[in-house]
Amino acid sequence: MVKIIWKGFTEHVIRAPRRPLPPDVHPLLIPRRHYWLKAILLAAPVYLPILASLYLKNYLLQTDLRDKPWIVAGMALALLLGPLHECLHAWCYPKGATAYIGVLYKRFLFYMDCGASISRGRYFVMCLLPMLLCILPWIIFLLCPAEAKALASLCWGCAIMSAVGPAPDYMNALCAWRQVPRGGYMQEGEDGRDYWYVSTATTPDNTNIHHK
Repeated sequence: MVKIIWKGFTEHVIRAPRRPLPPDVHPLLIPRRHYWLKAILLAAPVYLPILASLYLKNYLLQTDLRDKPWIVAGMALALLLGPLHECLHAWCYPKGATAYIGVLYKRFLFYMDCGASISRGRYFVMCLLPMLLCILPWIIFLLCPAEAKALASLCWGCAIMSAVGPAPDYMNALCAWRQVPRGGYMQEGEDGRDYWYVSTATTPDNTNIHHK
């Protein structure tokens, strides 16, 4: 299992040990123009059903499950689950890898940096696994009876925030799906950019990729 090291509150991302990039790498191209707008739109298939489910459930139960203080509390809970979000990313890496997890205190942004290469397929899992933090509270919300208004609001707030927050992860997964061929591997360079390459030999998952 991957070894996770908590780096605490830091001013910048603490890099995990990494190997030099192979000679035949290609940069993973991430659109920078209107990046956040594109990422939020890309996340729409995730958060729109959650948004619609609130109004649909209100209609079916003939009640209003919206309790604003509890919805805000659910959103705050989603933010506090940041370390778990990053752990879910880290747990996708192979045995023997080392992952650094910390918080950029100036931006209150959680990050994870892992000193291990990752295959194309595993990269998709790594990007999307934190969706569990969205799906699980959403399921609880859907199962809540009308009397459990506080719990329903808490879970809905957590679900909607956990659906929107990982929008950059969805963008990374989409870019990798479009650009990286099957059998490809990904690694982050010293410049902080992600690169991909295809190895003609069996490549162990033990170089590096960075995620935040």
